[in-house]
Amino acid sequence: MTALEKAISDIVSVHVAEAEKRILERMSAASDRTLNVPGACEYLSISDYTLRQLCKAKRIPHRIVGAEGSKNPRYLFSTSSLDRWKREEEEQNYHRGGTYP
Repeated sequence: MTALEKAISDIVSVHVAEAEKRILERMSAASDRTLNVPGACEYLSISDYTLRQLCKAKRIPHRIVGAEGSKNPRYLFSTSSLDRWKREEEEQNYHRGGTYP
């Protein structure tokens, strides 16, 4: 493969990946649901404690519903935001062709 063919292939790959991302976002927006803590735990296959720690550290997308200063606020999660968060987490934790530290 020549340098020109390689460059063209790389450009096409980038554009295809961007188009795929836009399509997936549109598809997930159509099926977006709002989940409470138990629903989000089941959706992500994590424990209640882990989810609450992620919320406390502001490491997962969520919104808080309830009176300001409430001792028992409700945490709500969007499935499309959780899907995007999972993809971002996977990208951060995976390096294509990476090596062990």
